[in-house]
Amino acid sequence: MYKHLVVAVDGSLTSENALEHAIGLAKVENAELTLVNVANPAEYMALAPEFLQHESYEAAAQAEGDAVLDAAEKTAAEQLEAGKVKRHLLLANKGAREMAQMLVNFAAEQGADLIILGTHGRSGLMHLLMGSFAETVMRETRLPLLIIRSDVKNTAD
Repeated sequence: MYKHLVVAVDGSLTSENALEHAIGLAKVENAELTLVNVANPAEYMALAPEFLQHESYEAAAQAEGDAVLDAAEKTAAEQLEAGKVKRHLLLANKGAREMAQMLVNFAAEQGADLIILGTHGRSGLMHLLMGSFAETVMRETRLPLLIIRSDVKNTAD
């Protein structure tokens, strides 16, 4: 049924949970799994310059995105057949809405059958302030979408 799965990874416990689900589904379906990190240099602008160990915010975002992809790729490659795992780093310069749209566009362009991602399940004020990446993906994609809720209760909800 599914031949190509795209899973969003960001290094959080929620995305690690989504990755485990994606790996399990890829095993059952003998599907290709593409790991995607959507890095945002703007997230590093809040850091004091002395904490930035790269020449630019973009370089910092790329380095962090590559580190997240390295860890996810190692996890997936240990459990899936050789050649079944790919990775891709996307760079967004705006907020969560643009990041979500980039993931949706990438998955469609790659011919994915399913997008898998985790959600923190924020509600109320936290949802209003932080928005919802998962909700935006859900609104924008025409592909089937598997959203994995976090097992960890977020005390900020």
